[in-house]
Amino acid sequence: MTHVHEHDHEHGPGEGHSHDHGHDHDHGEARSFSVAVASPSGTRRVLSIQVPAEEMEKERSRVLAEYRRELRIPGFRKGKVPLAYIQKNYGDTIHTDAVRNLLPAVFEQALHQERLFPLGDPRFEKVEFPEGGLSFDAHIEVRPDIELKGYDRLTVEATRREIADGDVDEMVSHLRERMAVYSTVDRAATTADYTVLDYVPLSEAGEPEEAHRVKDYPVALSSENLLEEFKTGLVGARAGDEKTITVVYPADFGDAELAGKTRSFQVRVTEVKEKLLPDADDSFAKRVDPQVASLLELRLRIREQLNAEEESRFRREVEEKIIDAVIAGNAFEVPEVMVQNYLASLIEEDRRQREGSVDDEARDNAIRESYRETAQRAIRRYFILDAIRRQENVAVTREEIDERIRVIAAQVGKPEAEIRGLLNQGRRRANLESDLLDEKSMAFLRGRTTVKTG
Repeated sequence: MTHVHEHDHEHGPGEGHSHDHGHDHDHGEARSFSVAVASPSGTRRVLSIQVPAEEMEKERSRVLAEYRRELRIPGFRKGKVPLAYIQKNYGDTIHTDAVRNLLPAVFEQALHQERLFPLGDPRFEKVEFPEGGLSFDAHIEVRPDIELKGYDRLTVEATRREIADGDVDEMVSHLRERMAVYSTVDRAATTADYTVLDYVPLSEAGEPEEAHRVKDYPVALSSENLLEEFKTGLVGARAGDEKTITVVYPADFGDAELAGKTRSFQVRVTEVKEKLLPDADDSFAKRVDPQVASLLELRLRIREQLNAEEESRFRREVEEKIIDAVIAGNAFEVPEVMVQNYLASLIEEDRRQREGSVDDEARDNAIRESYRETAQRAIRRYFILDAIRRQENVAVTREEIDERIRVIAAQVGKPEAEIRGLLNQGRRRANLESDLLDEKSMAFLRGRTTVKTG
């Protein structure tokens, strides 16, 4: 989504495939036509095209000749069907075919003549036949013509957070939680414990619904997601205890079949388990990271990692604030076709992640509504970085590409030659160059921005 520049580069986020109308493009036989171009907005163009009657007649004659060559009519040899017979019986079809041939051919030549590069497919309207000719309007969307201003004297504010001992303590606690073990105990369960249950839902008549019985189900009593009725019913229970727990599901419960309903469950506690945390000592540190010799060294590494993460977050915040500032100072329209393509790709990704689930039009529409502003901003960001590249002649050198390949190879632990081979597949190398161009364009902006930290 974030890759690409159009034409000989690639397409921006949601840009889709532009038609290739370069000047060396073969447009076939030249057709006679006139065209007037209107600009209803910064990204929309309407081509009003008039084709004279002589051009329409030439195309009809071509189609008629083709019909005569190919038609097989009982009683006539192939290629010898009388023209009058063909015109009488196939006149409407010949006219339709002539229009179908002429309209896109003239449209392509008009784009070439007017140096227009549409995003997505055209919309044809007002297809009419005045005095034996052809006239139509072609609606297209194009890239906005952007000339950025004021980007070399920006000031933004961003928050930089200092990593404190408490942050390191919190990470150590998290690591201890991850390495906790659970030991079965013979006592009543507390809110810090973990229980193992066998349970079965009860029908409205109070009968067990055996088809839905669940065995050995683990429940952490400290979980924020545990329904309050279960927590209340299980705290204080011992292994072997049986009870009925009734749950009133909230109206906004995630499962629509249960939302707002009351269900009862027959529950048997099979185990109560106590969570045992490892001591925060040198042995624990070595288990977390075999490369460290002590807890102190682990804490230093954690601090380095947290500092790097904060620096990365701070850089992203600064960059997004810079983009916001450029957007505020440079109004331009976003092509709707790019917005729709961006949203369509999000919907497609959502469907992939829900593989096997049925199409959900309401869910698709919710994604379109929720992410529309995200799509517009991503596309504005793309156009801004592209404009910086053009206005400041930002380019990527072979040495920079080679250096990035070395970095990637080191990160994934593979030979550089293998990474180069992978980059030669599809558009991967172009995508890598596009990413580097974006990075250099953003670096240009940041180098001319005053950053105030709070």
